[in-house]
Amino acid sequence: MNTAEMNHFQDIYDALDHGQTDEAMRLICQEQQKTEHSAELYYLQGKVFMKQSDWGNAISCFLKSEEIEPEGPARQCRLMLTEIMDFYNKDMYNQ
Repeated sequence: MNTAEMNHFQDIYDALDHGQTDEAMRLICQEQQKTEHSAELYYLQGKVFMKQSDWGNAISCFLKSEEIEPEGPARQCRLMLTEIMDFYNKDMYNQ
């Protein structure tokens, strides 16, 4: 992600930083109507889903972002979520 992209999506980042997930998603949807297949928008959408504990949709968005930008920040988020889910699922079976 470059500085120009971050500035362009600053309102989305601000909404996420303040826990305003509905507002962030609204802004993402607006941008997606203007911009097709943006790795950054899929990444941000994944972050919203992650904050909402919607793990499946978060991972799906991160995967879409990775398809466009394989070395972008979505990869690290997806791997982190996968590790968390693997750990959580193992504990669930040990009860």
